[in-house]
Amino acid sequence: MKSSLIILCLVTLIVGCQSTEIPPIDQDLQLAQTALTNGHADNALEIYKQKLKQNPSDAQLLFLAGSACNQAARYDEALHYLNKGSALAPSSEFDRELGRAYLALGNIQAATDSLRKAVDNNNKDDVALNSLGVTYSLQKNYLKARDAFQQAINLRPDSLEYRNNLALGWLLEGKAEHSIQILYPIYMRGEATSKIRLNLALSYAANGKLDAAKTIAMGELSQSELEPTLAYYQTLAEKGID
Repeated sequence: MKSSLIILCLVTLIVGCQSTEIPPIDQDLQLAQTALTNGHADNALEIYKQKLKQNPSDAQLLFLAGSACNQAARYDEALHYLNKGSALAPSSEFDRELGRAYLALGNIQAATDSLRKAVDNNNKDDVALNSLGVTYSLQKNYLKARDAFQQAINLRPDSLEYRNNLALGWLLEGKAEHSIQILYPIYMRGEATSKIRLNLALSYAANGKLDAAKTIAMGELSQSELEPTLAYYQTLAEKGID
């Protein structure tokens, strides 16, 4: 198991606004937003593409199209819209989405540069901070990774994703006890996802507590999955995270 594959993070927020004079409602954009909310990013993207045919230099549409591409895992296409939009109207939001696209494509340095720029211009962007933490983790710069994750948590204390990533930052550095301290309370409250439960099991294994790791894993994995996983836990207990 490669330690660089443990962390996964992908979240996008699109926020609307109101004014005292209510502008005409764009039914197409409303439909696209509904599609995004329901997890149909490809459908939203098609709407944005059609509107861009009429207004190819609309920075807002380019941003929305790029963000939808990120949600639909069309990262190369996301770069096309985001780079064009950023050239027209630079913003921390464009930098964040560019960073997330580069990160998904494995261009860690470009991701880091874009996300640093996003955070420098808006240190209240928890999504950018979390993504920046992932880039630092992949570069094994765990101190900076934990700092970025903690800043994201300070902004969104209810985010289990951010706490999970912070825990993995400790685990990847070989400090499983700190990972357990973060994940165990979530587990005991009954709020843990399957991913968090398995990461807690991984942390217990790395801390040499194989019985606890096995107990959790047995509730998450099939019999065919369990045997190789327990063998890995044994290796992890003996040698630690590589």
